[in-house]
Amino acid sequence: MDVLSHYSSPVVEFPATQPLEKQYALVDNCTGTDPPPPSKDATTGTQEKLHVATQTEQRLVSSKDVEYDERALAKWLRQICPMIERELMNPTPLMEDLAMIQCRLEEELQVFTYQKLAMGGVENSQGLAIWLCVHTNNAPALVATTVAPHDDWCEHVDQQLKLFVPQRMSNGNLVIYAEAKTLPLKSCLRSLCTNPFNKNMFAGSTMDGELFVWLYEQARGADSSIDIKQLYGVSSTQGAAIALDWPREQLLMACYANGSVRQWDLSRKMTLNWEYSLPATVTSEPTALVALGVDDFVLGTNDGGVYRCWSTGRQAAATKQIQLLALRRHRFMVSTLLRTEMEGKQFVLSCDLSGQAFYHDMRLVDEDMAQLIVQIPLPFKNVIACSRDGNIIYCPGNDGALEYYRVSDGAHAHVRGGLRGKGSLIKSSDNGRWLITGLYGDEFQIFYVEY
Repeated sequence: MDVLSHYSSPVVEFPATQPLEKQYALVDNCTGTDPPPPSKDATTGTQEKLHVATQTEQRLVSSKDVEYDERALAKWLRQICPMIERELMNPTPLMEDLAMIQCRLEEELQVFTYQKLAMGGVENSQGLAIWLCVHTNNAPALVATTVAPHDDWCEHVDQQLKLFVPQRMSNGNLVIYAEAKTLPLKSCLRSLCTNPFNKNMFAGSTMDGELFVWLYEQARGADSSIDIKQLYGVSSTQGAAIALDWPREQLLMACYANGSVRQWDLSRKMTLNWEYSLPATVTSEPTALVALGVDDFVLGTNDGGVYRCWSTGRQAAATKQIQLLALRRHRFMVSTLLRTEMEGKQFVLSCDLSGQAFYHDMRLVDEDMAQLIVQIPLPFKNVIACSRDGNIIYCPGNDGALEYYRVSDGAHAHVRGGLRGKGSLIKSSDNGRWLITGLYGDEFQIFYVEY
């Protein structure tokens, strides 16, 4: 058995290669924030990257040798500065501001669904309606008709023009529209227009090319009879007039799809006053017409064109010369042309199928200074009406609804409807109190506007 004893073995030492007194700060390369050392790799390019959107240098050799395209810069500034000024003058409101503006619009301009008018015609057909003179209680008479689809052959069976007259109700200060007269038609109507100088008179054009002028005769005294009398009727080989308007009480202007515009004189009998055809440079078909004077009118076309046409002087009908001026162009078909006034100035309001509206100032020739652009919010609007001052735009919505917009601040409001279908017609009365939209299946919708 071995005896344990105390024994000290020699110490094996590994001396440090660095002095023990020197301390080092450890840096984690994964989380370091120190910038990397500058690289002088000759294979790496050192050319400065240029931004294409704002680049105006012609060449770049060094920072001291830079040349600028002053003309390009000035042109860019001329384009961007007006946009910035408009944005600063009319900034986009916040969502809270938009809600307040909308509530204020609904309080200041209240629109109510008033009455539905059943026509008893073919469902899903189109409709035409116009307002006549005031009959009672600040409510005008109404003329309406239905139009059968003309994609295929139409036999024009049982076509009627109906007159609706407001009748005062026994209780309250309300009126109700009742059918007072039915006038049979030989053919579907393509267009209807009230004479603004004599609202008892109105005209219509049929699909067969006939042009009629009617007179609405109100009841007087003890006589309670109400009638529609046909004053004139002519046939035309031009086909149906797509739009009608009245430059004077005894003058009727008609526009046709082949680019022809005719003016009829009704002073003694219905005679052709003059005829004008669009030049060959305008290859599209007219879709809308508004008359500004005896020999002054504006046309809209199916490719978005808007043209002002006027006579250069008092010539005979055979030698009449018409000037043509192209106004601001739309992107889609022009569906509506309206004559209105804003701050005492005459404007023509044009609208296309996308809801883009232009206010054309008729005093100015330069279109860059002569119009105000309004983009009606989606969904698309096909036709519009406007208030007497041009500040409110009304649009028919789906299922008998109505949408209206205030141009001055962009506020919009919505009135719910109770019908089905998409309206393709809207007409405002001359006093701005009544609106009619349609056709929804077999019904029109009347709205009442309260200021």
